[in-house]
Amino acid sequence: MVNNFIQKLISDEEGRKLYFREDLIFEVTETISKVMQEKGINKAELSRLAGVSKSNITQLLSGDHNMRLTTIADLLYALDSKLAISAVPLDIGSVLESVEFNQWIPAIDFSVSGFEYQEAGNDLNKELPSAA
Repeated sequence: MVNNFIQKLISDEEGRKLYFREDLIFEVTETISKVMQEKGINKAELSRLAGVSKSNITQLLSGDHNMRLTTIADLLYALDSKLAISAVPLDIGSVLESVEFNQWIPAIDFSVSGFEYQEAGNDLNKELPSAA
């Protein structure tokens, strides 16, 4: 399933661009998380050191929030670290070889079996407490 998705994703130019963009985001957030772990620093401590809110740290490390280079530099500086960067040629063939089954799998490929959606009727709605 994963290989089929990755194969579909990297089969065209836009998909390859998206894959490598997400790969970079993943590498950066994982690097920051690894440094935090090595130094025994949690999100609350990093937020104090970097002068940003803990929720901001959580958003940045989730990978869903676009991080500016200045933000990456500031977080790593707060961790007494810096990012070492090198550019390497893209190797599409190695992408499929390196994908393991337990790596990220997009939610669109998941189906939940054994569960059935059933709309609550008026009787059940009366029993549910209202959220005020």
